[in-house]
Amino acid sequence: MLSVLLVAAVAAEHIYMSGARHPQWSGWAAVVSVAVVALALWIRPRRPAVAVAITCALVGGTVVVFDGWSLLSYIAFAVFVSFLVGRWAERVLPSAVVVMVAVVTLTVVDALVNGGGVQVAMAGNMIIFMALPWLSGRYLRQVASSHSTQIQQAQLTERARIAQEMHDSLGHELSLIALRAGALEVSPGLAQTHQQAAGAIRAAAAEATARLGEIVGVLRPAAEDAPLAPASDGIEGLVERACASGMDVRLEGSFQAGDGVREAAAHRIVQEALTNAARHSPGSAVTVSVETTADGVRLGVTNGRATLPPRAGATTGLGLAGLEEAARAAGGTLSHGPTTGGGFEVVADLPVRADQHREVRL
Repeated sequence: MLSVLLVAAVAAEHIYMSGARHPQWSGWAAVVSVAVVALALWIRPRRPAVAVAITCALVGGTVVVFDGWSLLSYIAFAVFVSFLVGRWAERVLPSAVVVMVAVVTLTVVDALVNGGGVQVAMAGNMIIFMALPWLSGRYLRQVASSHSTQIQQAQLTERARIAQEMHDSLGHELSLIALRAGALEVSPGLAQTHQQAAGAIRAAAAEATARLGEIVGVLRPAAEDAPLAPASDGIEGLVERACASGMDVRLEGSFQAGDGVREAAAHRIVQEALTNAARHSPGSAVTVSVETTADGVRLGVTNGRATLPPRAGATTGLGLAGLEEAARAAGGTLSHGPTTGGGFEVVADLPVRADQHREVRL
């Protein structure tokens, strides 16, 4: 629409100047100018450098020919095209080279045709009516590009966060499935074919967990904070579900809900620790302890030596690293390592005061 209005403005100004007894702006000049303006606007999306060259030739050429005079519609045309080229052109160099060549060429020609003095105004007009609109367009393009990049980064971060949460939740469920299947696999009351089927289920669950961990390892950026989703069923719910799945686990103490980050961190630490125990030490007894202190709460998840075959598959290392980040995000610390009896222990100290940790946006 603006392009059509600009072409109409050029034609109307030519008609007006002709009526005002300026014959140099009428006749063939009007037809050629309208055609040139329309051509530059039409070709600009595909050949921005050519559109700039046409603009320089029309505006600068009329200034040279008519001894420093040009139409207002020509100036508006130069501003409009320069801004659009700066805003939408992918490449900067072609248009910049065209403008520099045009300024030098027109300045030299102007000096030869009209003598000294006018060529200074020529360079100034090019800067004001072409360079400044072009720079404005480039600035808006950079702002839009930066905003688009921020949106894409936010989308990628959100996808990685969702993927990690899926790993935490689905990995825990798959571990419980594998635990049940492992118990059936060694059950003396089942036929051999049923035991083999249970073993296949256990192996499939282990393979699915490994593939899930690999995918999350690719998606999650190294510098990303551990995602802290709100705890839905609490630590008691985690222990009850693990027991229902055949896991020998008991809870000592009770966790008092406090601020959201500390509660979510505690939930995630216990969930991941139970998942690791089911995976690496199936059949062992697991103890989840909750001790409230003056400074906060201490969580401990301890398992013994495995009595069933451990699940096969490589680990990604994200589990314990994620637990350390979860504890740090809640203002606390986490330690882990083997026990003297051949088991494994995870201990987290989380502060009770909400102002002792930074807020994590979920």
